[in-house]
Amino acid sequence: MKPYYRMETVTENQIVERIKKLKNKFPDFTIGAPTSICPIRDVLSTASDKWSILIILFLGYSKVLRFGELKKYVSQISSKVLSERLKKLERDGYITKKIFAEVPIRVEYQLTSLGYRYLEKLIVLSEWVTEEMDTIVENRKKYDKK
Repeated sequence: MKPYYRMETVTENQIVERIKKLKNKFPDFTIGAPTSICPIRDVLSTASDKWSILIILFLGYSKVLRFGELKKYVSQISSKVLSERLKKLERDGYITKKIFAEVPIRVEYQLTSLGYRYLEKLIVLSEWVTEEMDTIVENRKKYDKK
């Protein structure tokens, strides 16, 4: 086991490295600065809401899905909200929409290469959540007992 002072140095170095990364990625962002300065806020707001994440995950499982199938899989979402989310995801380039001139009209959605790259990040995040879920649940219980 490392001596305590050595563990403290490693932790301090990790904190310094983390701060360097933050300053590099967000050079104009400081404590107290308006949130509009954050360069990734707008992009993440579209891709990280609960419905968009589910849409991307289901498209990752199925490759191609129609509107009705997505509506069925993403339970509790209204048709209006699903339509809005699909448009936003298409606008940002996460998904593509293909319309077939049939009666009734058939529309299919699938992930783009950007969508698949984002899906990979979601999988990593999901793995982290799975690993940390017990800790988070315990922390909630401790907090709620206060």
